Amino acid sequence: MLKLNNFLHKVINQTWGKIIHKKNNKNIQFELKRFLKSNSKFDINSPLVLIWELGGFPGILKKDAIISIALNSRGFRTHFIICDGLPEACIQRGLEFGDKVDDWHLQCYKCISDMVQVAKNYNIEFSFLSNYIDKRQREIFKTTVQDINILDIIKYKYLDVSVGEIAWSSLNRYLKGLVVDIHELNNEHESVFKKYLYAALINTYVANKTINLIKPISVFTSHGVYVDYAPPIFLAYKKRVKSLYWLSGYANFLHYYFTPKDFNKLKLRSINDQGWNKRKSTPLTFEENKLLDNYIYNRYFHNNARDVKIISKSENNNDLKMKLQIFNENPTVCLFTHVSWDATFFSFNTMIFDNANSWVIESINTMMTIKNVNWIIRIHPGELTGCSTKTTDDIIKEKFKKLPSHIKILWSNSHINAFDLFKLINSGITIYGTIGVELPLFGKPVIVAGDAPFSNKGFTIDAKTKDEYFDMLKKAAMIKPLDDNQINYARLYAYSYFIQKQVPLNVINKSQGHWGDIDLRQLNKLLPGKDYAMDKICDGIINGKDVVLE
Repeated sequence: MLKLNNFLHKVINQTWGKIIHKKNNKNIQFELKRFLKSNSKFDINSPLVLIWELGGFPGILKKDAIISIALNSRGFRTHFIICDGLPEACIQRGLEFGDKVDDWHLQCYKCISDMVQVAKNYNIEFSFLSNYIDKRQREIFKTTVQDINILDIIKYKYLDVSVGEIAWSSLNRYLKGLVVDIHELNNEHESVFKKYLYAALINTYVANKTINLIKPISVFTSHGVYVDYAPPIFLAYKKRVKSLYWLSGYANFLHYYFTPKDFNKLKLRSINDQGWNKRKSTPLTFEENKLLDNYIYNRYFHNNARDVKIISKSENNNDLKMKLQIFNENPTVCLFTHVSWDATFFSFNTMIFDNANSWVIESINTMMTIKNVNWIIRIHPGELTGCSTKTTDDIIKEKFKKLPSHIKILWSNSHINAFDLFKLINSGITIYGTIGVELPLFGKPVIVAGDAPFSNKGFTIDAKTKDEYFDMLKKAAMIKPLDDNQINYARLYAYSYFIQKQVPLNVINKSQGHWGDIDLRQLNKLLPGKDYAMDKICDGIINGKDVVLE
């Protein structure tokens, strides 16, 4: 009887939840329609913003739709392009799901339905990919993909867009770390690679056609990478159409908004030269310095960061040394690894290593010969929750059966707090990680193995070649702490990066979390002059410039 009651209770709760959800959707649709009727200032002849959202994430579409309504109230028409399953290979796919490639198309129906429902709830104007490409053109692309040699894909371009590199980045995301070298692909992976090339071709063709057809004054999308999002950003840059793409920030309800700085290249979460020159010429106030310090501390001790997965109590240096079994006075240097399949490594940045795995392996090989340094390899905690099929933990265990005592590994499940590591170590090593911004705040230098967004800003040690990098490792014991001027530059950069460039979307219903619906009680914040952050976002889209809060 108890089991039956529990079952009925569960059914009633699920049914009631669906009723509430439908009611909320109707409320949103009705209230937004009424709001738009009273506050929209656009018509068929108004300047148009093309909003490209192929990823199939309803939560992302909600954010775009909220900003779309704000643009409408400023006299701009918006039109969305939504996927209707044509590419099949997309950001939704992943090897960890175990889905058969031939069944991918079966999963498109729910995705389309969810996206259309959000579009209707938010009263947005939209069309599908298939509206802009006919069967003949699709067959041409299929033939191209079928005939191409797998090793030629990465260099393949269409309309000058590096569709091969875009496809490679998407394949790596799909494989989630299982393979990061094109020469190690098996037949199944090669087939998936070609599917992503086909998707990149389809999306590039449609992006080109829609830009030419509807002539937007600006293109707006999320991510800016992968086959789903990169084509319109690169084409807009090539055609000199203003554009902006966004990424979620490091805390809930915060976002980064960027413009592309070059064709076929993206530096995710970068600060442009103009913005940096302006920031470094203006000293931080006492209040700004305090805000930055509080932000960094709270990231690691108060669970307000989306990218910090493990929160642990603070430990002093002596306790950490005992835990790490460091019993000498040699300098301690920590290499902070990355999630190897992350977009950062396949977004057309300059790297001195082929991939993140080879960086870790070659670094450890060199560290084994340098015994006057206590080396720590800190595995990124994101490996625990990022659905990786092969983690950096796995790579190290596979390549190194036994490591010398002067090299310590902090596995991805380690509960040692990174904030405490910052205080313990003498210097750090990264390619693109936030460590390159955070560690210098403690006066600790960072060796950067590549061209990161924070490189060449006056507070990092930048390696331009492998030889330079390995030479830096050999001299790691002699690296001096940062001076006051370098720390000042680091603080200015960190303030801009973490405080000024993380822009809040204030009208989200915060009770629903980062991907929540619009808060109907705050609709007035969508109007010009009512919300500073929304004004800056709309200005960034319309004028094609990075969004920075003054």
